Amino acid sequence: MKPLRPFPFPLNIGTDICRISRIYCLLTGSRATKFVNKILAPEELAIKDGSVDVIVKSVKAQNDTPRTILSDISQKAGKFTQLHDEIATKDPEMWKCASIMAGRFAVKEAVIKAHPYRRLTFHDVIIERMQVPGQRLGSGPPIARVRAGEGDPMDKTAMVSISHDGDYATAVCLGFHGTGPDKRGKEGGKEEEKDKEKEKEKEKEKERKMRVIW
Repeated sequence: MKPLRPFPFPLNIGTDICRISRIYCLLTGSRATKFVNKILAPEELAIKDGSVDVIVKSVKAQNDTPRTILSDISQKAGKFTQLHDEIATKDPEMWKCASIMAGRFAVKEAVIKAHPYRRLTFHDVIIERMQVPGQRLGSGPPIARVRAGEGDPMDKTAMVSISHDGDYATAVCLGFHGTGPDKRGKEGGKEEEKDKEKEKEKEKEKERKMRVIW
């Protein structure tokens, strides 16, 4: 065989799939709060509106009044995994929470896979909404914030996409690994300063030429 040419860009792809009914089972169980706290970072839990807040409130209500829907369906059919439509109909609020959490689980796994050079945990990945000009804050497409590693001056952005279909949530992540602005550290900062100085010199040179012409 001919020599293998390396991929020319410092990019990594990660993907994952998660079963929503499995997450529903966890959210309606005795360890729901522990599971949510394991997957969601403190910054995500601190948001007092939006989908995460709905999940936290629903899980708290579940702890106060345990649901019996899952056990009823299990007794009737033997396997709840084949009856996600019925679960979604009988318990739409918690099913929506399970769908959101399944998406978060899948996208964080995808981000972790797209950054194999880092030992990331779920709390190292924070899912945010990209701010789009002209739209309200938090209404844009999702992006992943990856916490800065040792020696990195900035957190890193990873591009993500989340999809839901039936009983499954899928996610894909495009991660960057290279000497980008978040990896160059002090040397990168010095280079940027030099570039700015060069731009200033160019502007001054233009002004001098204009004066000569006039």
